[in-house]
Amino acid sequence: MSFTLNEVFKNPKLFEYKIKFKEKNVTLRPLLATDVKLLTQFLLSLSKTTQESYILDSYDGKTASQMCEDINRYDKLRFVGLIDEKIVGLFEFSMDLTKEDINRFNNYGIKLKQGEDCRFGPCISNNLQGTGIASILFPYIIKIAKILGQKRIILWGGVFSDNNRAIKYYKRNGFKKVGEFINNDGRECMDMIFNIE
Repeated sequence: MSFTLNEVFKNPKLFEYKIKFKEKNVTLRPLLATDVKLLTQFLLSLSKTTQESYILDSYDGKTASQMCEDINRYDKLRFVGLIDEKIVGLFEFSMDLTKEDINRFNNYGIKLKQGEDCRFGPCISNNLQGTGIASILFPYIIKIAKILGQKRIILWGGVFSDNNRAIKYYKRNGFKKVGEFINNDGRECMDMIFNIE
């Protein structure tokens, strides 16, 4: 059974998961319109290094407000991971593929399909990077993508080729490298894909 973004918006509790992580309870749930303050705190806490890997227009209340206002307006779905009512992770899905994505993957011999392939971008708080929390949450990310009718996940904008920690994480969780490219900022990036089924 597959759900639409509108159904997730109307029934966020149906898509809420409780996960145990190192004696802590983690809640993974859709971003809510009321999360502006929590999301602002999360974005403001991100180090320059994390910001260089997770590209946003800004890391402040303006971006947090925009993300919360955009809920159910576009092709995007955002989930947050919380510990003790504090956001420790942001996980973004886009159900829309860009022409650039489609063309790059065509060059690798992979035909991406609208409605079956989605883009995914995660961000974990600085103090929890490398602790295993992202790997604990990843099976739920797959479950969410499957619920949304997706068959494959690609990385949103790829992953920077020099981001070894992220590349190890993706490989450990079943992503396969399919090619490399130079992004619009002149940085070397790697495209990876995860097959859900």
